[in-house]
Amino acid sequence: MQVVPNQLVELHLDTGDGRQVFRTRVEDAYDDIVLVGAPLQQGHVVPIRVGTQLQIEFILKGQIQEGRFGNTAIVEKRVRTQVPLLQLRLLGDWEKKQKRDFVRVPVHIDAVVVPKQEDGSELPAQTALILNLSGGGFLLRSAHPFQLEDEVRVSFRVGDEQIVAAAHVARMVPTETGQDYGFAFLDIPEKMRKVIIQFVFKRQIELAALAREDIT
Repeated sequence: MQVVPNQLVELHLDTGDGRQVFRTRVEDAYDDIVLVGAPLQQGHVVPIRVGTQLQIEFILKGQIQEGRFGNTAIVEKRVRTQVPLLQLRLLGDWEKKQKRDFVRVPVHIDAVVVPKQEDGSELPAQTALILNLSGGGFLLRSAHPFQLEDEVRVSFRVGDEQIVAAAHVARMVPTETGQDYGFAFLDIPEKMRKVIIQFVFKRQIELAALAREDIT
């Protein structure tokens, strides 16, 4: 298996603040070398040092094989061209990642989303509504015309906790009046994910109690 030019990939990098995920595009690939665009954050190149070890992942959708695949790589070279590049050397074989399934519950939570552009810059913040929530993502109703793979920075409250995370559009959900957007978290601190999972668990209990009341 090999990634191909123009394929979207994620670079998973462990930092002092936890794991960060950067999305970028493959420029070239041969043997165990993968050239990717240096990831951008708010319009600036993310400073990833030569020698840094990271995880590279991509999603394959096809009739023969599909799923999320990952490999360990090391940053071998930073290439300064018109489009800054990172030269990655793969350290192993591509392996299929196990999908993490999270329980999803219906909610009505006000959120603020900041859409990101391809160059990493951000559009003005806007309000939206989260219709369901899980530890892996959320369903969003928004007036913004999102497309698949669009990224946002999202902020919302769960109980007394403020959740701030990066997410991307993983699916489009048609409705009678248009469409909602299924987002998957890209970069969320595990502490915040645990807060969401605990909230979802309590919400499940509440919904089950309400269902029992309706029956009686």
